[in-house]
Amino acid sequence: MLLTIDVGNTSTGIAVFDGDQIASKNKLMTPDEVSIIFLKSLVKKEHRRPISNVIVSSVVPFVDESLKQSINDYFKKDPIFIDHTTETGLKLTIDNPAEMGADRIADSIGALHFFDPPFIIIDSGTATTFDVVSRNMEYLGGSIFPGIELSINSLAQKAAKLGRVHFSTPESIMGTNTESHIKAGIYYSYIGGLTYMIKEYKKIVGNDAKVIATGGLVRYFQHKIEGVDLYEPDLIYYGLKKIFDIVRGTASPP
Repeated sequence: MLLTIDVGNTSTGIAVFDGDQIASKNKLMTPDEVSIIFLKSLVKKEHRRPISNVIVSSVVPFVDESLKQSINDYFKKDPIFIDHTTETGLKLTIDNPAEMGADRIADSIGALHFFDPPFIIIDSGTATTFDVVSRNMEYLGGSIFPGIELSINSLAQKAAKLGRVHFSTPESIMGTNTESHIKAGIYYSYIGGLTYMIKEYKKIVGNDAKVIATGGLVRYFQHKIEGVDLYEPDLIYYGLKKIFDIVRGTASPP
């Protein structure tokens, strides 16, 4: 069984693959040793067969070494950490490939589980990212901007009269108090911005590009953005599984 780990800025997601299917998923708040001990216990409880391999996408470099050691200690496996040097078949035609986040590489490869390229991928988390992949599997570039929660936190920190609000989908675009003003402003500007950016990226990569939305905050705007073909919360796990197969030689690069 393959353990895939997605270390993000605010949480760590894990998915266990049994063959080509996701057998179980969980979220951990930190990728530390305590979490790994919990994870080992959880996996042992849920699955009869042991973990045979581990692959990791991490955007938090300072935890990588301790995470690797914990996986070695508790699973007796040497994990694969993906980065821009990993053989995936994705051609990084950008200024500095070393800046490319492992999560964005995994998302781009995960899209192959559902569609043929070209792709436009939206990942909504702490930051929201766009990734654009050509029909020849060239990573052309994309964009990064603050996610919903980060935007709300910034308002609360920088504007003295705007308190922290717990975000939820607003009832209307017309706010009637400070809290609903903030929710409406964040939500509808977000939807409008994403819709516009999809249209602009399609002008570059082609109108036939498939648009996939993923990430922990995608639930807020699911089915509200024009042009999205698929909402897939497990995109990164499918990408990690595909990359593992490519690295181990059981699948060919795209």
